[in-house]
Amino acid sequence: MYNTDYENLLKENIIKNLGWLVEEFDFLFKFKNQKYCQDDKTLANQIITCFSKSPDFTNDEKQSKMLFNALKTLEDLYPMLLKSSQ
Repeated sequence: MYNTDYENLLKENIIKNLGWLVEEFDFLFKFKNQKYCQDDKTLANQIITCFSKSPDFTNDEKQSKMLFNALKTLEDLYPMLLKSSQ
């Protein structure tokens, strides 16, 4: 039971963090109308790098998939901002 509670809590925390990630991108970049300067691109990629290196996402396949889906959403929303799409 303890293990299941811990896993559920961890999953909820990760979902919140991924929600924050998308919200943060919206807050920072949504109203720039795809007119991003180099500092915007650097900041966006630094945020992604920090999330990608989090132990929460590197140690579990399900959580890694959740991160991948969130990153895919961000790439779809901000294609000119993120490295892999430039």
